Amino acid sequence: MPKRLILKLSGELFRSEEIALDLNKTKAVAEEIIKLKKDYEIGIVFGGGNIFRGRDVSDVKLNMGTAHYIGMTATLVNALALKSIFDLLGVASRVISSLNFSEVIGISNKFDLNRYFTSGEIIIFAGGTGNPFVTTDTAAVIHALEIKAEFILKGTKVTGVYDLNPNLHPQATQYKKLSYQAYLQIPAATILDKVAATMAEEHHLPIYIFKWGKDMLKKAAKFKANGTLIN
Repeated sequence: MPKRLILKLSGELFRSEEIALDLNKTKAVAEEIIKLKKDYEIGIVFGGGNIFRGRDVSDVKLNMGTAHYIGMTATLVNALALKSIFDLLGVASRVISSLNFSEVIGISNKFDLNRYFTSGEIIIFAGGTGNPFVTTDTAAVIHALEIKAEFILKGTKVTGVYDLNPNLHPQATQYKKLSYQAYLQIPAATILDKVAATMAEEHHLPIYIFKWGKDMLKKAAKFKANGTLIN
């Protein structure tokens, strides 16, 4: 029986220098995911940071609850783009949203998730948790627990967890493996939301953080992509 996992992706993976949502980038992401499909049942969660980040508008004095809803809506845009590419490539997929958008994505029953996986569909979870002030990292953990995933893979633009911010400190050291308690005690650790980390620890859910790139996802599924395993 195929293993089941949640793939958490940064919305930035869909962005190019010129376009917030570049369909060529989206296609490249889809093609990497398809390489895993034979051996894994895959649920996908991603952020909307390529389009909008709620935390980036604090200087504008925008209502932060509204800002977070804008960010959650951005994940719906990414979800529809990714599903459209899967359709183009002939791969069955389904978008399940925490926000009501049934006119476009239809209605799916969360109690039928096992049936969707068994029928070979990739499940794209959009809309975060449907609640403001909750990150898509936490949404990924919740959906992983919901589908009884064995682990979460988080693909980003960063190799893994470091003791210091590697963008500011060239001497920063990467961790290959960490306990959740060790991760929570690193002041500079922001690559995984600490609420999500705490929830994952409570449920003994491993999370592997790795740098997205060609053929890296297959390696990450075996925890061999030079990333960081939090367990």
